Amino acid sequence: MIHAVLLLAACGGAEETPPADAPVDTAAPDAPTDAPVDVAEPDADTASIDGPTADGSPIGCNPLSPVGEQGCITGQKCTWVRVQDAPEVLGRLACVPDGSVALDGACVRGPTGETTGYDDCAAGGICIGGTCHDICGFDGSANAACGADFHCTRYAQLFANNEDDPVAGACTPRCDPITQLRANGATCGASRGCYILSSQTDTIATCAAAGTTMVRAEIVGAVHANSCVPGAQARRRDSTTLVMECGGLCRPADVTSTTNMASEGGVAPDSCQTRWSRPAPGDPDGESCRYWWAREPFDQLSPYSNTVGWCFRHGAFQYDSDLNGTLDRAFPRCTSLTTGDVEPPIGTPPHNDARYFWCVAAPSMLTGSGAGTRAGRARLEPRLDRLAPP
Repeated sequence: MIHAVLLLAACGGAEETPPADAPVDTAAPDAPTDAPVDVAEPDADTASIDGPTADGSPIGCNPLSPVGEQGCITGQKCTWVRVQDAPEVLGRLACVPDGSVALDGACVRGPTGETTGYDDCAAGGICIGGTCHDICGFDGSANAACGADFHCTRYAQLFANNEDDPVAGACTPRCDPITQLRANGATCGASRGCYILSSQTDTIATCAAAGTTMVRAEIVGAVHANSCVPGAQARRRDSTTLVMECGGLCRPADVTSTTNMASEGGVAPDSCQTRWSRPAPGDPDGESCRYWWAREPFDQLSPYSNTVGWCFRHGAFQYDSDLNGTLDRAFPRCTSLTTGDVEPPIGTPPHNDARYFWCVAAPSMLTGSGAGTRAGRARLEPRLDRLAPP
């Protein structure tokens, strides 16, 4: 008998109001948001990934459990089954016949359907891009962890339906999004690149199938962390539209009116100008290299907060300088800012303008206006917490 659990569509959580002093443009009501998603409670006919029945016996199955302890009968495995392609893609956790392909082996997934929409990886593995990867989780448990130099990565339409937070992921190689190299010095491989993903709690950089959208080109359809060519990530095009396009990554440096002014576009050769041929920061369509920490929706630092930058079209953005809800002032260049509080709005207590506009590295814990800056920007930029469907 096959035990299955269909993940329910998420109930939308209430969107937070950006802090009053956050230097962000006012988004339309349907602007992208990184607000947490509330997962619907299971009803009598469904269950969570490892929820017990009233008498304590297991129902459903758990792909994170050791082989033979996943809640399936002998000869079966717990995995994600793709059961529907239209009008929307849907899947479920289910016990299915175990596969024979070991980790790193070549795999295939069967046709979509209740009894066919699964792969031929052995229990504990999942087919990603034609190769079996280790299944992992996000709860911090021993069974959920990946090996050294690997990250547990979220994928769209895998272990989740619609905008639900995935209950599991796949282990993928850790890498440097600037150099595009893995921790062992190798590349990610043919037709692959290193992409940066920021969830509600952390940022990782991992190898993934390479996107094809070029820098400054509009992204058509769903936006994922790997929608763009390697070394580039999705970003908003300007203050006034919800168009998403690709922008290059860069190597940042602290820049103020008196510090590293020549590195406003990033540190060569990994600057927005040298690497991506973008106009100089002083050009009307110029791009500056701002720290990635501005796009992370959490207060602590990640390994990438102060080491990765993103090319920002500051000339295409305005911000609300008097906090009345209306965009009214051109976004400042880093070379015009100091570490004092001169650029409006003036904070109480005063804040660091260069940090307020993401021109300098963040401290180990952001508080006050710094936290507001990070939270506001993260809500306005596209959600980059998962890769495109495998």
